[in-house]
Amino acid sequence: MVNIGIIGTGVGIRTYLNTFKKLENANVIAISGSNKERTEEFAKENNIPIACKDYKKLIDLKNLDLVCITAPNKYHYEYAKYCIKANKNMILEKPATMAIQEAKELKQIIDKSDKINIINHQLRFNPYLLKVKEIIEQGLLGRVYYINIHQQSTGFSNKDMKWIWSLEENEGGGVRLAMGSHLIDLIRFWLNKDILTVKGNMDVVIPKRIDSNGNVKAVTACSFFDANLNFKDNITVNASATCSAIGKSEFNFQIYGENGELHFDLENKLIGYFIDKKGTRQEIKVDGVTTEERENKVSIFSGSFIYCAKPLLSSIENSNSILLENVSKIEDAIENQIILEAIKESNMTGKTIEINSGYKSNVNC
Repeated sequence: MVNIGIIGTGVGIRTYLNTFKKLENANVIAISGSNKERTEEFAKENNIPIACKDYKKLIDLKNLDLVCITAPNKYHYEYAKYCIKANKNMILEKPATMAIQEAKELKQIIDKSDKINIINHQLRFNPYLLKVKEIIEQGLLGRVYYINIHQQSTGFSNKDMKWIWSLEENEGGGVRLAMGSHLIDLIRFWLNKDILTVKGNMDVVIPKRIDSNGNVKAVTACSFFDANLNFKDNITVNASATCSAIGKSEFNFQIYGENGELHFDLENKLIGYFIDKKGTRQEIKVDGVTTEERENKVSIFSGSFIYCAKPLLSSIENSNSILLENVSKIEDAIENQIILEAIKESNMTGKTIEINSGYKSNVNC
């Protein structure tokens, strides 16, 4: 059994705890949150023995094998830093940090650690998305020249929704960090190539909200972003996301190569077109997909966590990090953050941002 502590009662409950309940070797023994009463209530409802008001008390528990940091984005750096120094295995919710320098500082500490320290980009473990990487690397598409990827949800389209922390740029970073971090990481995982330029746009969509006290507050974090990315070998990528959609939740992409195409959406799943049978639609068989995901009973994001959780727990049990070869590490977080900050800088300046090893962000994230 792997003894687990979860910091955060939002994503920590909806995704992490609900997934761990399905795994026989997962034993959630502690949870912490900012609201003492709510944390104790969650602990009681879910038979979690320990409820901690302070994240340090949870991390310091001696019999804890894994710490899951799912607190609001602005706390990630602080909590992760303490966890790494406490010599605990850690999975850190995305984005790893709010700024490049914070991620670099975490890397310096992680480099001295012999524990597992990973970022929860669970899409890397999704069977459909792993199949895409396999097809690209096998050369079945030939030279890839264009990728379009889009995600949308309807959560923020309700104009009566109250103001929350994720609508503040310096606390949550909006959909740019919430969903953009996933999309950027996935693209980098697929291509494994250097990025050259970034052109980005962002929009808050609904500029003002009423908070819980009845006060009008400005929304400073974007509810929509779009980024045009140019990678080495002349690969163009367009990535976009909105949490203010009016229609339905979607996750789709199209990948174009000289010898083939891949298309994905939640209804049809993975479809291919190849030059030897031009114009013929081919359903691509993918093994290892859960029934919940095949039937769209969970989102691709929360549903993908089980594919990541299984090898993570096995790696801890067997002290074998090879099981996590596809995982997103702090080095990836740094590269992702460079692109995410360039999107913001491009939106602010209207310029295309050139990326290189000496890139320094000119925005205050």
